[in-house]
Amino acid sequence: MRKFLINISYTVLPVWLFLVGMAVYLWATGDNSGDLMRLGLINSGPEYTDSIRSGLLPEVYYRSEDDDSLLRRDTCDVLVIGDSFSHGGGVGKQGDYVNYLAHDGGGRRVTVFTPQDPTLSSPVQIAYDILNLGCVDSTHVRNMVVQEVERYLVDRHGGFVTTHTSIPRVEKPDPAATTAQPQEGPGPLQRVKDYLFYHLLGANPIFKVRLSRPVFGGQEPDVLYFYREDVELGFDVTPRQRQLVIDSYRQLIDMARQRGVNLILLVASDKYDIYQNYIIDNPYPVKTLNEDLQQWMAPDLDRFVFSKQVLGPYIGQGVKDVYLFNDTHWSPASSRLIAAEIIKKLK
Repeated sequence: MRKFLINISYTVLPVWLFLVGMAVYLWATGDNSGDLMRLGLINSGPEYTDSIRSGLLPEVYYRSEDDDSLLRRDTCDVLVIGDSFSHGGGVGKQGDYVNYLAHDGGGRRVTVFTPQDPTLSSPVQIAYDILNLGCVDSTHVRNMVVQEVERYLVDRHGGFVTTHTSIPRVEKPDPAATTAQPQEGPGPLQRVKDYLFYHLLGANPIFKVRLSRPVFGGQEPDVLYFYREDVELGFDVTPRQRQLVIDSYRQLIDMARQRGVNLILLVASDKYDIYQNYIIDNPYPVKTLNEDLQQWMAPDLDRFVFSKQVLGPYIGQGVKDVYLFNDTHWSPASSRLIAAEIIKKLK
């Protein structure tokens, strides 16, 4: 027995202590701010985000709805449908462009439609269904803003259909079910495994490159962190995929015209895309989807707001933190610029 305990003390115990120590370390540094830092388990600390938050507006004035039947009975001047950029991505709802629409939009009433699972939803599909099913018309909604991130645009448009008879919904779990478990983040051992894979085996989903000039505040002003899918999705678009994107946009535009709703389409650029020209010895392919979209949709460009065209010049002028250093989303200052472009197109 004594020999067995001695063997354990030299073999299993050190491994166990290492795992416990790693779990404690990751728990202690778990307040990392920004979705890139949290996903990549990169310890950047909260100081950067705290400095960005200092200039936020004090309150959020727009309303959020998750029931399309309410849209039939209520009115709003601007209905927003989008992904995380429209749902507080970055530093929270106070810093997103929707909040600035509400503050700077001349007193217009702004409503955000929130599907049960925005991460699985296509904003263009939801917008088409709401219009097609008669949830809104020009007497209920004068303006509709449909926002989608560049990264998933081609795939989402590839699944676009015009045959839905109701808004697709995710089944809600039965609250009375005793087996139901709350949604939580990864457990301590999972975080340890991820850390080892990410930092020792080079499997981190967050890529890091050096830039030719400082573009961020904080301790790494010339370093770009971005999500790997930025350089995996939106390339080599086939002719069929291109036509699906064009057709789905045109069907949405035509449906909005039939309902008398002023449609504004906001394309949020990937972080890699907007900074790619500043990467030193860039090992990744050039992304042109943003420019391609402008060519494909040339007859309807007046309905679009492309964040790359709005925000890109500010990077060239030396403005820092156009996008957030530790996040996939743009900064609150950029949100206000995006909102200003949308306001120009409102009725």
